[in-house]
Amino acid sequence: KKLFARRWCGIINRKDYTYDVEEMGWNYYMNEFSAVIGLEQLKKLEKLNLIRKKIAKIYASEINLESKMPYNKNCSYHLYWILVKNRKTFQEKLFENGIETGTHYKPIHTFTLYKNNYSLPNTEKIGKQIITIPIYPDLTEYEIDKIITSVNKINSKM
Repeated sequence: KKLFARRWCGIINRKDYTYDVEEMGWNYYMNEFSAVIGLEQLKKLEKLNLIRKKIAKIYASEINLESKMPYNKNCSYHLYWILVKNRKTFQEKLFENGIETGTHYKPIHTFTLYKNNYSLPNTEKIGKQIITIPIYPDLTEYEIDKIITSVNKINSKM
């Protein structure tokens, strides 16, 4: 159990979108096959980032939320975040529409390793509201429209 946690950044007790970090870990996922794939992907990096930027620009202009990731031409958009009022319900409704979401990132001071009775109310508030929506380069126009429509529809009902 300890080695498993240490190989994955110290993350333990992962269940759905929740997890904890009790002690420092590492990221030991690289092997020769991953290295070869990574080298090939690097050749496509600029093109893939341009696609992500295009999607982010569409999200920034068409998602009707007060708090969302702004468009910035210098960002690579490895993820795209939005803030919602009831994260759990919002994620469940998106999932019912075939849209998976993530939670990036949990406030670091809440992990066991870093816990020191700090009170960071803004960080904690955002940490309970933030979700990430799909922004990978293979999204089709239909999928992008579906994500935008679903987010806007769910938001208007909450």
